[in-house]
This record gives sequence, C-alpha cells and structure tokens, in this order.
Amino acid sequence: MKLLRNITLDKYNFHAGGGTRKIFSIAYEDLTTLIFYQDINNKFKLVIAKEKDPPLIIEKNITRAQAFRLMNTRP
Repeated sequence: MKLLRNITLDKYNFHAGGGTRKIFSIAYEDLTTLIFYQDINNKFKLVIAKEKDPPLIIEKNITRAQAFRLMNTRP
C-alpha cells in the first residue's frame, strides 16, 4: 500500500499513467473508494481518497477477483 500526499484526486490520473480508467467509485462521508483498471498491464488498483485538508490518497494493487468482490458488495 502506497500513501501519496499533496496530490488531489483530479491529478491522480496523471500520476497513475495515461492508460488507467476508473471503473468503480463509491463515497462515504469524506472518503471516496475508487477502482482503476489499466488495460495495458491488466492491473487493478484500489484507491482511497480524502478530498478535504490534507489531500490523502492511498493506493494498492489488487487482483481481478478482489476488484469484482468490492464492486459487487452492497453497502
């Protein structure tokens, strides 16, 4: 798990590389959980972001099974 500071969610796409696209997003209070998918390397990335001060983004590589399990879990 990697913690990225001083980066906002708007600029995360530039940081993650050009081939990533968001496939899932859910927000609860001030935390947002997103899953990004990279076609080239067939990688899934779990991102937890906080939009308020200070900007906080935690990212972790996850498997395809973990990504779909998170997307199919009902809150």
